Amino acid sequence: MEQTPSFCLKKYRTDESICLTDYKEKPVLIHLWVAWCPDCIREIPLIEQFHRSISSDDFVILTVNVTGREGTTEQRDKFIKNLSLSVPVLIDEGTTVYDQFGCQSVPTTILLDRKHNIIETYTDRNRFQDILSGISKQLAIRKA
Repeated sequence: MEQTPSFCLKKYRTDESICLTDYKEKPVLIHLWVAWCPDCIREIPLIEQFHRSISSDDFVILTVNVTGREGTTEQRDKFIKNLSLSVPVLIDEGTTVYDQFGCQSVPTTILLDRKHNIIETYTDRNRFQDILSGISKQLAIRKA
């Protein structure tokens, strides 16, 4: 299993920083996206719906807007506003976190176990059901 790069990013439209280390002993899903991408446009509402349906005590979902791949900030802002997102949106300045994870495209979704090892990386070739299947396996593994 591959160890995850550590990161701290600012939350969208706030000065609050969110760090991966804030979620010790919790499985985490990291979804990297941009507002112009058709696959991202399709997946973000599904991630939002899933986020609203789970207990944050069991599992963490972080979305990361990759500003270095984004069309315009106005396009991103309108996208977030139109969806009324409650899932945390973090801002990757440029492509720093995107590059740390070795991403090749958007969307890229990374599933981490409780020790923050990379369990699976999903791309636009995967279906959202594949991501849900990976999440359910992580939730089935009880905290030791």
